[in-house]
Amino acid sequence: MQVLRGAALAVWLGGVPALAQDASCLRDPERAHELRVLDESQLIDMMDQQPVLAAPPRLHRMLRSLVAASPRLRAGPAIHLLAFEDDREHNAYAANHGLVILTSALWRGATPLDDDELAAVIAHELAHIESHDALVEACGLLQRLGQPRLSIEAAREQMGVHMFNPRSPLAREARELQHAQEHAADLRGIELLQQVGRNPAAMASALAKIHGVHSNSDSGAGAQLMRAGTHPDVRERLERAREAAADAVARGAPQR
Repeated sequence: MQVLRGAALAVWLGGVPALAQDASCLRDPERAHELRVLDESQLIDMMDQQPVLAAPPRLHRMLRSLVAASPRLRAGPAIHLLAFEDDREHNAYAANHGLVILTSALWRGATPLDDDELAAVIAHELAHIESHDALVEACGLLQRLGQPRLSIEAAREQMGVHMFNPRSPLAREARELQHAQEHAADLRGIELLQQVGRNPAAMASALAKIHGVHSNSDSGAGAQLMRAGTHPDVRERLERAREAAADAVARGAPQR
């Protein structure tokens, strides 16, 4: 899930094809299955720590609408929504095999998101699924380590050592890839918002709420969808998201 991409389950995801040139890995069903097993193991751990709850019906409708807007998502696998009861931390995750995971803080916490902002969070996670980011990253990681036969779990453990070394070129490449992925998911999410008639500016406002960014403040509060290292600086993300939304409005993108 990017290893359940979000706060609690950070992995090094891909999204830039040039960094994952081993097409055989990307097409290997055994690698996809290996990744799914790891994701499901993490899901079980999450379920042991947090209760699962029924997400509001409107979130399921949002998900269906956004999936319908993407030919790649419509082609499968089926996408499902899973919610965890956590009113303190705003978090969202995506699993490559078709799962969007949200915490209840997103809609009923101290700083709840409105419907367009919730759709933006879901669209961002769908963008990761659409691009098969977790598998692309796993294959790119194996390539960077020069060990194509290594298991994904072992490769992540090895990369974990590098990530604690600020001078490691592998760590730098991993961070650059993560940041590129997050920007790409923001922009693709904005496109999906446009296509379903929602406000494209909702991506930036959702990010601002999640990070506790107000006006020109640089401070962030609480848990975040994006964490330092695995996610780019929130100010840069906000700037890019706002520019993309402004471009969408200038082009006359439909809004509900």
